[in-house]
Amino acid sequence: MEALTGTSGLATEAGVEQPLLSVRGLTKRYPTASGGEIVACEDVSFDLYSGEVLGIVGESGSGKSTVLQCLFQDVIPTSGEAYLAPFHEGTRNIWDADRRERRRLRTHDMSMVYQNPRQGLNLMVTAGGNIAERLLAADWRKVADIRDKAGDYLSRTEVPLDRMDDFPAFFSGGMQQRVQIAKALANNPALVLLDELTTGLDVSVQAGVLDLVRDIQHRLGMTAIVVSHDLGVIRLLADRTLVMKDGHVVESGLTDQILEDPQHPYTQLLVNCVTH
Repeated sequence: MEALTGTSGLATEAGVEQPLLSVRGLTKRYPTASGGEIVACEDVSFDLYSGEVLGIVGESGSGKSTVLQCLFQDVIPTSGEAYLAPFHEGTRNIWDADRRERRRLRTHDMSMVYQNPRQGLNLMVTAGGNIAERLLAADWRKVADIRDKAGDYLSRTEVPLDRMDDFPAFFSGGMQQRVQIAKALANNPALVLLDELTTGLDVSVQAGVLDLVRDIQHRLGMTAIVVSHDLGVIRLLADRTLVMKDGHVVESGLTDQILEDPQHPYTQLLVNCVTH
């Protein structure tokens, strides 16, 4: 196959590592009642490689969560292209997918951990049942295998196995988040999207969730995009970082470099707010 360049797909040249995900020109605008538009994000472009964690940081309203919502197809972008290696070998824009293909992308190739676990869990289905739902959607069929896998991932996320048949509605927020993480990882998706996963949790619970995610990433080589307004979360988890303001990427680079030597005035302001 000839190398694909530009925005027509992922390059396939032999001997050159290709991105797992390539995003070009992602834009989402919402119409207003007055006939104008609100820009949620505009011309966002980046590459993400297998085993890498990309952080996206910015204040509320910067557009960072919109990027994840578009990638997971909770929201359809106004324009842009995204090529994910498992989707037709990275040769087709995921936003050209039909309904069946979109479902497969969401159940096989990607998963989302939402800021509010209630968006990612069915609270009146057991913890194990939530994981089973995802595995069934990913074409698992043997009940014994599904239960074993559910137990395995609940253990990995430090959810006691004696809570496996309990309803998440009666779990603490931190425990719900752990179940949601277990559900998102259970069928080994190529890409995991993490949206403000510690917001609203007690400080001690935040630390436990972050340590858990970091440990899983190191053990499993998870490829992920982490969205947060908290630079501490980004520093802990992300290899590279995009800084967003008013829907635009204003700075990007290695996380340590951005946090230790920020170049854009907005990034400098974010860093200074944390260090002072």
